[in-house]
Order: sequence, then structure tokens, then C-alpha cells
Amino acid sequence: MKMRSSNDDKSKGAKEDQPHHVLVPVEVPTWISFVMIAMVLGTYWVSFKIAPLAFVDLGEKSEMGGFEGAVDVARRGAFPTYITAAIPCFLIMIAVEILLMLIYTLPSAAGKYVLADAWSSLTAGVVQQLVATLVLKPALINTLPYEMVHQAVAVKYGLALPIESIWTWLGALVLCDVSYYWLHRFAHEINILWAGHSVHHSSDHYNLSTALRQSWFQGVAAPLYYLPLAVCFPTPVYMAMNQANIVSQFWIHTCLVRRLPAPVEWILMTPSHHRVHHDRRVHKNFGGMFIIWDRMFGSFLDEEDAVSVIRENLSKSTSEGVQVQEEVLLFGTRQNPTTWTEAVTQTMFWQPIVSSIQKGASFRDVVRASLIGPGYSTAGSKRTLVVPSATSTRIRATCNLHGGGKVYVFFHFLLAVVVGFLVLIAKDGPW
Repeated sequence: MKMRSSNDDKSKGAKEDQPHHVLVPVEVPTWISFVMIAMVLGTYWVSFKIAPLAFVDLGEKSEMGGFEGAVDVARRGAFPTYITAAIPCFLIMIAVEILLMLIYTLPSAAGKYVLADAWSSLTAGVVQQLVATLVLKPALINTLPYEMVHQAVAVKYGLALPIESIWTWLGALVLCDVSYYWLHRFAHEINILWAGHSVHHSSDHYNLSTALRQSWFQGVAAPLYYLPLAVCFPTPVYMAMNQANIVSQFWIHTCLVRRLPAPVEWILMTPSHHRVHHDRRVHKNFGGMFIIWDRMFGSFLDEEDAVSVIRENLSKSTSEGVQVQEEVLLFGTRQNPTTWTEAVTQTMFWQPIVSSIQKGASFRDVVRASLIGPGYSTAGSKRTLVVPSATSTRIRATCNLHGGGKVYVFFHFLLAVVVGFLVLIAKDGPW
């Protein structure tokens, strides 16, 4: 028989004295959602109008903005770089999101900003764009294979769609999202691809800065998934619409926008759907701009299912307790990063693959370590979003850096952002 010490009795008594915590869904005022949506639409409009005028890759700028400018640029073999045009809007949206959280005091711990986490996310975004501009772009990884297929098939057999038609551009935008869906899904199912993508999921926080937490490595393999588009769509159209697709994914990384009208939630990828995707316990909802691919291919999971369970439990409960507004999701990855150092967070998920080789594992084990990713058995299977308790650990990493150190990091980071953006516009800007 196990003896119970007096400390056990005290511990038990302390637990009994603690108030019961009840999880309730996060609620955000409707006006905040309107502000966020307005900024999203403003970002789309600004980047769509300005990019052909000021930010163009592989050619001269146009004297026209919008669609006419994009067509004008594409006729000359170039394409508007919508991502570069949108970066200032991204930074403004992050600043406004922080301001809205200060005004409203968002109850969700995961949705709030922490300097170390935001610094890590934005550093990843800056370096990823520099890698794309200074390494991948000169190597023609995005354009050369695509153009070779396009010339060998579309041009040779007369399958190329007209650049002047808006339907060509819209078709490319939709099919870019289909390609992105499979790229994204395989990046969760196949471990060697997950090693390159996982840094995007490594934060326990979920806000607009998380959208910029991008991989240095994913851009190497990504162009392969878009090659089928080369059968019909000209290279400039594909490059432009792929960038537009990426820009559209920024706004979904927020806890300030809750449930949108049903038709929107059924068709588009929304913050609600993408929050599920960032839950560390499930691998679902892989679409970029549209959620319909997940509904079609069996990888959809609805946040509202878990919220409904909470509401049902609240309606049935007769016990009183301290109500805690928190997310029904647990963000991050199973393997929790122990540092915010960017080189570590970008490479730590390669460890299982490298370790299997270093240990002299069998060829079968090495292949298994390389291929079986965390979403291998979950992406297409039926899953239930288990509601965590009100006191579940949501933020696992904290920063103990003193105030002076935080100021030092903040201003050096701002300098790095400015320098990084100057490098980008030196390549694509209006000079």
C-alpha cells in the first residue's frame, strides 16, 4: 500500500480549493472584423493596382495599373510581383492588428503578440524573400522548367491560352490554388517536405505575423507542383497569379476575425478554417484561397464543430465556474522549438531524417523517416477536433529577455526589415 504524505493532502486540498474553469468560445466585436476585412480588400486593391506600375520582374514596368497593366507587362514576357507590392500593406495590417488588440484586449492568449515570437516570424519572412530573390530567382527555378514545358507543349501544339483574356488569368488563379492544395497537403504527409514546411507551424501564437513565418527551403520543390499549368497558361500569367494566390493567404492568420457568413465559409479559406490547419493535433484544411478542395478531397475539418460542442456543454452544465474565453485549438507543432534563433527553427525538423542516417538505420527505416510525415495518416481520414480544457497549456515557450535586450532586438529587427525590403525593391522596384 502506498503511503500518502501530508503534502499529498495539502496538494489535494489546494486543488479542491481552486475554482472550476469553464471554456467558452472567443467572441470579438463585429466592428473589428469589418476593420480587418476592409484592410484585406485595401491590400488587394493596392497591390493589384500598383504592381504593374512599380513592381515588375523580368521586364519593363507598365504605364497602366490593374488588369490592363498586368496584361501589358505579360505581353512583354514579364509579370507584376504582387507580393513585393503587398509587403508594406502587410506591415501596416500587423500594426493595426496590434492596435486593435490593445483596444479590445483579445482574450485569446495565442492570438496576442509576443516580441520574440513576432521577431522570429518576421525574420523568417524577410530571409525567405531574400532567398527567393537572391538565390532561387537567379537560378530560374520558378520560371525555366515551367517555360520549357510551356514551349514544348502549349506553344508547339497551339494550346496556349490568350494573355489578353481575363478568363485566362482567373483560370490560372483557381488552378494555382488546386496545385497549392496538393503541394500543401503533401508537405504535411511526406516528412522530407514537412521538414521544409514545418517552420510555418512552429509558433504557438496565431496572428498576422505568423503568415510571414515562411520556409527557406519549400521554394525549391514548390515549382514542380505547378508544371501541369504550363500546358495552357503562359509563364507570366502563372507567375503573377501564383503570387496573387500567396498574397490572398496573409489575412487568414488572425484570431480577430471569427465566423463569416455561411457562403463565404463554404467556398473560401477563412481565418476559422485556417486556424484548424494550424492546430498541432490535426493536419487538415490545406487550401490556400479556397476551402472547396478540402471538401472535395476529404481533408476538411470545421472549427465550428468544436465550438458547437462547447456551447452544448454550457447549455447542459449546471455547475458554476470561472468562464475562460480561449481558442478551441492548440497552435504550433508537436515538437516544440526551444529557441527563436531562425537558423535552428528552419532546420530542426530535418533532425529525424538526418538522425536515422547517422545511426546507420536500414534503408527501409531511412525511407520511412523521409516519407512518413505527421499528416500521413490523418490528412484524408475522418478526424474529430477534441476540445481542450480551459486550462490547457497553449503557449509553451516564453522569453526571459530583459527590457533593454528587447529594445535592442526590436530596433535591429526594424533595420533588417528595411534593408531586406530595399533589396527586394532594388530587384523589382520602380527604378
